[in-house]
Amino acid sequence: MNNSAIKILVVDDQPSNLRFLSELLTAQGYQVFRAICGQLALNAAIAHCPDLILLDIRMPEMNGYEVCRRLKSTSKTEQIPVIFLSVLDDINDKLQAFQVGGADYIAKPFQVEEVLARIDKQVCLQKLQQQLKEQNAQLQQSQSLLASVLNSSLDVVAAYAAVRNSQRDIVDFQLLLVNRATEKISDRPFNEIVGKYLLAEDPQIRNSGLFDLYVSVVETGETVDQEFFYEDDRDISAWLHIVAVKLNDGLAVTFRNITDRKLAQELLEASLETQTRYAEELTRSNAELEQFAYVASHDLQAPLGTITGYAQLLERRCHNQLDSEGNKFIGNIVNSCVRMQTLIDDLLEYSRVSRSQKKFNLIDCNLVFEDARANLQLAISKNQASVTRGDLPRVIGDSFQLLQLFQNLIGNAIKYRSSEPPLVIFGVSRQEDNWVFSVQDNGIGIAKQNYQQIFQIFQRLHTQKEYSGTGIGLAICQRIVDRHGGRLWVESEPDRGSTFYFSVPVPK
Repeated sequence: MNNSAIKILVVDDQPSNLRFLSELLTAQGYQVFRAICGQLALNAAIAHCPDLILLDIRMPEMNGYEVCRRLKSTSKTEQIPVIFLSVLDDINDKLQAFQVGGADYIAKPFQVEEVLARIDKQVCLQKLQQQLKEQNAQLQQSQSLLASVLNSSLDVVAAYAAVRNSQRDIVDFQLLLVNRATEKISDRPFNEIVGKYLLAEDPQIRNSGLFDLYVSVVETGETVDQEFFYEDDRDISAWLHIVAVKLNDGLAVTFRNITDRKLAQELLEASLETQTRYAEELTRSNAELEQFAYVASHDLQAPLGTITGYAQLLERRCHNQLDSEGNKFIGNIVNSCVRMQTLIDDLLEYSRVSRSQKKFNLIDCNLVFEDARANLQLAISKNQASVTRGDLPRVIGDSFQLLQLFQNLIGNAIKYRSSEPPLVIFGVSRQEDNWVFSVQDNGIGIAKQNYQQIFQIFQRLHTQKEYSGTGIGLAICQRIVDRHGGRLWVESEPDRGSTFYFSVPVPK
């Protein structure tokens, strides 16, 4: 064993004894300090803090008993073990040595093996005591940390030991540990209920089902993690989230009062049920309105066609028989019929978007763009417009509806032009799982407060005299984009052009 770290103080008024013990202990690897009298021994003990003191009893001025008494009365040296050395071999001398605090007694003349054995024993004891002290300190620190963690928890934490009768049946539980959160449900400080018995403190627990749940955990060993509705005869009720785990012949329990959460959940479920019912009613109402719009628009076409035909016939046959005001009236009838026909056509188209049952296919948007540009060729030529595109992707969709979407957005970019020739750029970029298309123009622009209004049916920002139309085009675009699982929006400033964006999911 390596003794180099162990310090021993040898105290003897006989130089020969002092030299003999010093050489013996030095040869064993110990650090040795020497003192020839009691006062020097006290000074050396304070200065060097030895692990062990070998102390002679019979010394002038201050004997070994007095030195030991003073060592034990000083906090810095009271824990140092003392082995007395003496020629006195009477039992009373030995008793006095132990009474003043001695740890052992060696009679002179010395036996080397005895001296080393007793020193080794005390050194080992000293090491064990130090280890025990350190372990106790660590245990106290751990207990303090555990108590701090438990008491900072918002959940109630408790540990119980099962109380059994002579037949080994569980008849009660004794509380072994509890945290401060228990004070929320108890009228006493948490440390006052440790050691109490569960049923003795609250007999109502047996009727609530909680006691049976605890017994089941202990007897089966199965962990419980569930929501539990506690109710007793005192009109006390609460929803608890309980976690109970078997612990030796008992259990550890944590529970949290979730009554407020459950009430909020019930209100949320009731609200969701109401919203679902309203959504279903709204869907049914919208379907009925769409059906009505479709039928009404379809049925209006025949009489409107008759009115238009007779008005045009009257205009041709009676043109010379009517004065200028009469011809003006007939012209107004014909123009109004034409506008009404356009409105009905657009309304039918609007209702057809959501009614379409056509399956989606993989579509090349480059071809859709070229078809839309070809359909708009007259307007492009008339306005000397430039309509260009980048490389467009393939998407899953309805080719006819996408053609409507492209054509409406490009047509609007040409229609709402500024004094400059229209410049329309059709582009696309990928953003996560969506293709985001853009239609950019250099037209008259749109004020920010009108961004939402333009996508609503029959909403127009301009008069028929300024710009022709029914106010349904962008509403149709919105429906088409919705049906394709995307989003439609605009960014614009007055007199600085507009950019319409719409997204379509990337094919998987």
